[in-house]
Amino acid sequence: MKVTDPRVTLDEDALGFPKEARDTAMIGWNLVASVHGDDGNQYWFNIGAMSLAEGWGNVDFWQMCLRSEKGKVYQPSGSVHLLTDFPEGTATEFHVQPRSAGALTVTRSEDHVTVEMETVRIVCKPDGTWHYTVVDEAAGISGEWVHTGNGFPGWYGKETPQVYVPHSISYGYIWPGTVEGTLTIQGREVAIRGAGQRERYVGVDACPAEVGGWHDWTWFHFDELSGNLDEMKLSKNKDMSLYLTEEKQYFQVGDFQINHHDWAYNPATGTFIPARYHVTVETEAGILEFTATAVGSYASSTVAEAPDSPTILLDWEKIDGTFTYKNGHTKTLTNGLGGTLIRQWKPYPEFLIGGGEFKPLSVPRV
Repeated sequence: MKVTDPRVTLDEDALGFPKEARDTAMIGWNLVASVHGDDGNQYWFNIGAMSLAEGWGNVDFWQMCLRSEKGKVYQPSGSVHLLTDFPEGTATEFHVQPRSAGALTVTRSEDHVTVEMETVRIVCKPDGTWHYTVVDEAAGISGEWVHTGNGFPGWYGKETPQVYVPHSISYGYIWPGTVEGTLTIQGREVAIRGAGQRERYVGVDACPAEVGGWHDWTWFHFDELSGNLDEMKLSKNKDMSLYLTEEKQYFQVGDFQINHHDWAYNPATGTFIPARYHVTVETEAGILEFTATAVGSYASSTVAEAPDSPTILLDWEKIDGTFTYKNGHTKTLTNGLGGTLIRQWKPYPEFLIGGGEFKPLSVPRV
């Protein structure tokens, strides 16, 4: 979706999208991040604060999951399939309250917007930063960090809604940038620095059966550039944004190819996922090419069971890339971090196998 003015305003960070959309929507302020700690470890985490209208359950909630162990993909002895061995993360409980109780509040002042519920607070400022404060004593997770958007975000609805398919309609943006601050894990404070993508989301309608054939929602951040790619296979929707940091050039139009390799069965979701990505993005300025390998996952649409159309975050350890300008000069990109959210339809959905609780496949370790 190409917009005439890609700047983000405080109105949009608050409740600036059309009222008729907000009254029927799933509204969210979300972040997924990949950071390095001063303890030598890498951390992946996601956090979301959401408000669901009556048709979606009429509740407000927030939740966070933190991962720090790198998983692997392997082939068990005697198997023709690859398998993932991705350690589980540490997650907060879903903090849920009835929406009518006013659990999640959005306060708009002259110079900031505050989104708050219980012990999570997000302060959105006009300089392109979101400031997070999170405390969950039961899970032993807390932290304070700042996400700073790089350049301009990718929009999937601003002046007009993004209609992917008849029952997937939304407004909002996704914005890669830097993440810096602290995490406290079981009483141990870690200074963190890295990158992440934040999302301002208003989902007017979303039908997993229509969008779940395959959806890749990929973000990437290097010192030299950042951006995101959005592709739905069933609707043939392809959107992108790319911002060249040094040149201060912003592109909303181009072509890209997301190639998936090393498909492996992921027991946590009952699906096969691509463990290795090879991505090419072509714009007027030149061609971006990068590769990435998954080392973890989080089923963001799952509490205790794997749904027929799961939504899965894939954690990438790093991304290696180059940018080749139109004049032929190729630049090796530095400090690449990123990840992707995938939505897919399980090859054997629950209605074909009788439903019931999902049981992960048990296989021997090699």
